[in-house]
Amino acid sequence: MFYIKTVFSKTAIREKRGSALILTMFILAGMLIVSLGGAYVVFLGIKAGGIQAQSTRAYYAAESGTERLLWELRWNSASYSSSTDISLFNETLSTGGNYDVYYVEFPPLVFRSIGEFQNSKRSVEIRI
Repeated sequence: MFYIKTVFSKTAIREKRGSALILTMFILAGMLIVSLGGAYVVFLGIKAGGIQAQSTRAYYAAESGTERLLWELRWNSASYSSSTDISLFNETLSTGGNYDVYYVEFPPLVFRSIGEFQNSKRSVEIRI
């Protein structure tokens, strides 16, 4: 049998002391890179959530415009003829959003309500 005998002298140990520090620095640098990547993904998710909330508010503003139009048609006996692209209603809501309702086409009666909140716009179209 062969035995390999390693001898650690004081000089050999002193030469390897810095390797633990370098290894630790590499591990910490890797952890930093991973955590910054995760923070960036979380930031993008928060930003997308804010954009989705704006879009939802714009959609509900457009829905408010169509509800007002239907109310006008039913209770105020409003009638619309063959001219197109007429702006019927334009209102700013207490929530900060606004809507514009347009008469688009005849026949059939087609109305488009465009809701806006901050930088987002959504539209709803109804045909009667």
